[in-house]
Amino acid sequence: MFLTFLNFASRQGGADIQWKRHMYKRIAWSYYGRKRNCFRLSIRTVERALRYSTNSGKPKREFYNNIVKIRLEAACWEHGVLYDEFLKTLDESSIQLNRTTLQHLAIYEPRTFQSLCDFTVKRQGELGLKAATATTPSGVLTRGML
Repeated sequence: MFLTFLNFASRQGGADIQWKRHMYKRIAWSYYGRKRNCFRLSIRTVERALRYSTNSGKPKREFYNNIVKIRLEAACWEHGVLYDEFLKTLDESSIQLNRTTLQHLAIYEPRTFQSLCDFTVKRQGELGLKAATATTPSGVLTRGML
């Protein structure tokens, strides 16, 4: 009697089949009714759920990235800063905050986000002054020379 498990495991496909059944049961634990208890029904439901979860991962990420971008654009527009210039200035200034963190700052910490927007406006002004006072390279015609 104590060798039953060894006999079962030694047969071809014995332990793997039980492991596969156990895997499907682990995935189907949250289902309701016969989809949870009957193996044939749980196989269909689990495979369908896994297929949909695999196919919907990329659109879901794109959807949330789009939401983050829209929220940041609205927050930047509210403070008078362009979205692309805002991100570019933060990147040039070595402020390493990703878009999701900036979105959370814009929603839950509006004063902090406003200070970041003010920083970018001042930084763009400094860069603009440096560009205006810099000497032009030889061979380049600017509007002021005409």
